[in-house]
Amino acid sequence: MTKHNAIFILFCGDEITPNKPVYAPPSLSAEGYIHACTAEQVKDVYQHFYASLDDVKVAVVDPRLIHAQLIFEAPSEPLGSHALFPHIYGKLNTDAIVDVVEYPLFAHREVSSTLLDVLAHYRFLRLPVEGTLYKSTWRAKTELHDNKPIGTAMIGMYCHALKSVSCFHRLTHEEIWHFYQGDAFNLYLLYPDGHVETVVMGPDFKQGQQLQYRIPAGVWQAGELSERGQYAIFGCTMAPGFTGDCFEAADHQALKIDYPEVADICDRLAVNHHQTKMPSGFAS
Repeated sequence: MTKHNAIFILFCGDEITPNKPVYAPPSLSAEGYIHACTAEQVKDVYQHFYASLDDVKVAVVDPRLIHAQLIFEAPSEPLGSHALFPHIYGKLNTDAIVDVVEYPLFAHREVSSTLLDVLAHYRFLRLPVEGTLYKSTWRAKTELHDNKPIGTAMIGMYCHALKSVSCFHRLTHEEIWHFYQGDAFNLYLLYPDGHVETVVMGPDFKQGQQLQYRIPAGVWQAGELSERGQYAIFGCTMAPGFTGDCFEAADHQALKIDYPEVADICDRLAVNHHQTKMPSGFAS
């Protein structure tokens, strides 16, 4: 890695939260620094210290945003074949954390400075159930008779390095997808009549890529970045607006029975851990 690539901190539960301006774990007072690691070191750190624990997460840290001193040095005791680990000598300002991903979804890839720039600018959150990087940008103040907004909009990002995809899901009303920036991405659509469609969203109209696409209500949809891409920024607009109760994630094992031709895609994008509903009250 280069000194400008991301470094990572493993933790459990809500030990790191956005509403805390700094992160100061016990190691800071006990050893004088916060333990961090590079992408290639995450697996060994997990297996050595966290494998028996629940709800392990990985904080993605932009080293250029850290206020404290960052030093790469040998650990106090050998760990695998790694010679130098990043140590943060001081409290970590949490605005240097640009993403938090569940450990099972961590891709063990380097996160480049280019991708860190995008993450630091947009400050995405992780969508419940799907884990997609997203940011709500508009929620109409005007509401329908059932107190739901007449429209909503969001931006999101797919990337391989941080495993941001959309699992198969369907909505109770239409959704408009927009391509904004970056590399092309695929939308996989499974229609009730058994028809399967792949839509490539991107800027190259000569190759049949789409800048905008409407997905009908009730169609199973999923998405991911193109194989060789680094990231794609997209948008979704809905009218009536999105609320948690309009969403249903798929049972991907059952979906493979009905649509066997996309079994490999179902396996790859089944990141919802068998959850099918958004948390109660989400986006309500």
